[in-house]
Amino acid sequence: MTTEEQTEDPRERGLRRVKRFYSISAEREWNRLDQPVDGRLEFIVHKAWISKFLPPAPARVLDIGGGPGRYSIWLAEQGYQVTLADLSPDLLELAKEKAAEAGGALVGAREMNATDLSRFANGSFDAVLCMGPFYHLVEEADRKQALSELHRVLKPGGRVFAAFLNRFQTLRVAVNQDIPFFTPYTADMIKSYHYTGVLDWQGIPGTFNLAYLFWPKDIAPFMESGGFETTDLVASQSNAADVQKHLALFAERQSELYEWAIAEFIDQANEPSILGSGYHILYIGRKP
Repeated sequence: MTTEEQTEDPRERGLRRVKRFYSISAEREWNRLDQPVDGRLEFIVHKAWISKFLPPAPARVLDIGGGPGRYSIWLAEQGYQVTLADLSPDLLELAKEKAAEAGGALVGAREMNATDLSRFANGSFDAVLCMGPFYHLVEEADRKQALSELHRVLKPGGRVFAAFLNRFQTLRVAVNQDIPFFTPYTADMIKSYHYTGVLDWQGIPGTFNLAYLFWPKDIAPFMESGGFETTDLVASQSNAADVQKHLALFAERQSELYEWAIAEFIDQANEPSILGSGYHILYIGRKP
């Protein structure tokens, strides 16, 4: 850590590190949800479950932390009035380019923090997607503030969809021999983030930092503490997190069976016994 970073406000330092991570990986973040090893199944599962509860178009939707706009553009193409907001100006610029290419017009693409949605009036949106901010809010006060803002800008009866990192994945990371930079030093970091939920790679280039991970059992109570009613919890990779890297080859070799398997993965994604197996967890709720 540099002398400048040591004297910097911890929250500002964290924001700067998150912005830097996404600024150097904007195109990668767009492509991630197409990759069988990382995001394709997640995107399929999320779209299916969001569609199940989303009010009909042309409902007003806020996609806070929506990055390069994968969900925003998907919804805009269906006629929703979508406002995209994100910390990263690089991701927002990419989102504008991709939206123009797709012909899916966004209401706006604004740079802002999930903890401060003051540019929006109370009850501005029929639905809110929060598919990333809770990954990076390591301070409890910031998580509570973001939760309060989600509740405020959503109209009564509106739907909230929020993604969380699953703390059970730390044990998978600990045994993953594909990660090249493990040392006794980083092993201590793995143990720390398993017990505290705070993932901090101390600025190691290319790493996903700074992040906070929830135990699955704590997600619904957290959201309910902000005034939401829980509808469902969904394992973002269903029960296929550890085999999803084979999906492309599976689709090529057994296309008919592939379609059946995907449908089953979607259907089983809210099964309580597999909730902890997902790398991410999608919360679905409602503002009374």
